[in-house]
Amino acid sequence: MKSITCMICEQINPSRASFCSRCGASLSPPSSSPLETNLNNTNLDHTNLDNTNLDHRLETGSRLRDRYIIQRTLGQGGFGKTYLAKDTGRFNELVTLKELTPRNQGTHTLEKAEELFQREATMLHKLSSPQIPRFWEFFRDGKRLFLVQDYIEGKTYQTLLEERVSKGERFSETEIIQLFRQLLPVLSYLHQLGIIHRDIAPDNIIRRASDGVPVLIDLGGVKQIALEVNTPVTSGQNSAIYAGGTCLGKVGYAPDEQLRLGIAAPHSDLYALGVTALVLMTGKQPQELVDPYTLNWRTEEELTLSPEFNPILSRLLASQPSERFQSAQEVLELIQTDESDDSKVRETEIKGTVAVTPQSKSYPPPTPINNSGCKQVFDESVPVPAEIQGWNWGAFCLPGLWCVTNQVWIGLIAWSDLSLVTGFLAWPVMGIILGIKGNEWAWKSRRWKSIKAFKRHQRGWAITSFVITGIMVTLLFLFLELIRQLVLNLVG
Repeated sequence: MKSITCMICEQINPSRASFCSRCGASLSPPSSSPLETNLNNTNLDHTNLDNTNLDHRLETGSRLRDRYIIQRTLGQGGFGKTYLAKDTGRFNELVTLKELTPRNQGTHTLEKAEELFQREATMLHKLSSPQIPRFWEFFRDGKRLFLVQDYIEGKTYQTLLEERVSKGERFSETEIIQLFRQLLPVLSYLHQLGIIHRDIAPDNIIRRASDGVPVLIDLGGVKQIALEVNTPVTSGQNSAIYAGGTCLGKVGYAPDEQLRLGIAAPHSDLYALGVTALVLMTGKQPQELVDPYTLNWRTEEELTLSPEFNPILSRLLASQPSERFQSAQEVLELIQTDESDDSKVRETEIKGTVAVTPQSKSYPPPTPINNSGCKQVFDESVPVPAEIQGWNWGAFCLPGLWCVTNQVWIGLIAWSDLSLVTGFLAWPVMGIILGIKGNEWAWKSRRWKSIKAFKRHQRGWAITSFVITGIMVTLLFLFLELIRQLVLNLVG
């Protein structure tokens, strides 16, 4: 029976498959035509058989650049084989060699791959974080391209999850929150440099054996190069360019806009982090956790989470990018609590199994969630932080002006007094209404960075309104005094 090998991850798929069952990449049908085989072979350089044999693995003891000695094969990555090697130039330190051998061995393809890798290597060299493998160098050996990085000894979270599932266990909410506390600063660092990982999943996070700290591996930029180099793109009268073939990300983990359109942003990584958390807590694959009819995540059906963490995870998994957290720091601020408080330790209850939530524990008050800008202005069921509730002096005194910067457009009704139809009642009536409801409506109408920023804005409007009102009262007093003097002069 014929099969198709994925050119991206080398997963063997059934001959009828159109997409890879592992990475979701488009599959080319198997070719049995001698003519097509001969055409493909014309691109190969037969002067070095070892370098043109794509299935050739470097044997233990092989030496590269007269420096790196292969110890063993670590695995098959998303863009080629990965080896463990000794670096004889650094006192036999263990390193990871990541290989890319372009499918098309033509000179143009190889030069393109080398150029892209050099550019990526320049970026990787600038990274400095104990939770990202340090990049050492990029080199070419024949028709093979290699990246050299620190070797991280430990198990991936995918392996850790499989070990727990075999014992009927899962990751707890407490462990996931701790994982977030350790990974979010790394993501924030990458995002500030303009780097998006694009492939966050349990198998790309290693728990370092020496200290238990999670380490992010396989930054997406390198894989993107492999996709661009190895994905066949044909053009002609009867063919079309498969643009989606170069969109990086694991099916189920990467958000829809990344897989379909190639759009990647900080919120894309945060979405994948949310899926990773859900998978670790349930032991199920992403496809098993999505409702096939609504395409919504079945979080509440699978887990019972604390009232503090549930809305955070829900927002990470929002289908619309605008509804997700826009920065890792934003998430980090919500989960940064005192780790020494034992009353905050909580196990996750997985529905359908024995509950493991300790009943004797007391839980901290809910963490305030920044749900501003939800646009559900008149929906009373949408909660508003207690800190912002109360009378709004800025909205009361200057409703027609205050409404503009706070995006509460109903306040523009105050200007209808200019038509003289309302009998100059619109401004004071709208002022009273916005004085009462202004804080609530402003919170829901506009996106605010924090409660502190919201209160500072409203305080500014209150001061402005007092100043303007004071000036207007003074002018009115002076005007009345002038009228009084004119009347006295006429009478006298």
